[in-house]
Amino acid sequence: MNDKTKTWLKKRKWDILFIAFIGLMFIPSIRMLVMSTIQRIFAGSPSEISIENQKTVSSFDWILLDLKGQEHNFSAAHGKITVVNMWATWCPPCVAEMPSLQKLYDKYDDQLAFYFVSNEKPSTLNKFLKAKEYTFPVYIPGSNYPKEFESNSLPTTYVLDQEGKIIMEEVGAHDWYSDSFLAKIDGMLEN
Repeated sequence: MNDKTKTWLKKRKWDILFIAFIGLMFIPSIRMLVMSTIQRIFAGSPSEISIENQKTVSSFDWILLDLKGQEHNFSAAHGKITVVNMWATWCPPCVAEMPSLQKLYDKYDDQLAFYFVSNEKPSTLNKFLKAKEYTFPVYIPGSNYPKEFESNSLPTTYVLDQEGKIIMEEVGAHDWYSDSFLAKIDGMLEN
């Protein structure tokens, strides 16, 4: 390689990297990995809704089906700190935040109520969970959502306190295992 070529490459290294990145986005099997990794890098910590803007869930009577087809009622969450995550396997921001949600589930398992809700087929969800080795509980809606959980965006995650107030409502990928979020959960568990 001559000096002229080396100089040209040095000047254009960021252009070359950008073009390579764009090229990777055209490969379907890599696109999801690239997009979710970038979103994971930039995912922020969730934040609490101001007290005056917090809503209480109007009805806990919500039927959910687990991936084996068994019915569960959301009313089982009443009185517990609850995490409700609306997601899909094809959604890069959803995939980006899943590792932090799995860590959260591993840490608090039965201390919190977890509801990962998707409208996809059980076979699609099972395949995804197995490939990623996720163990959190996934459900499919069996009846209409409580009106407070209506969102046109994925992922949308709600955190409810023990009284059923939505204290956090986040759209997009977030770091659910951040120090600030864990401190918030630990503080709520102490009360």
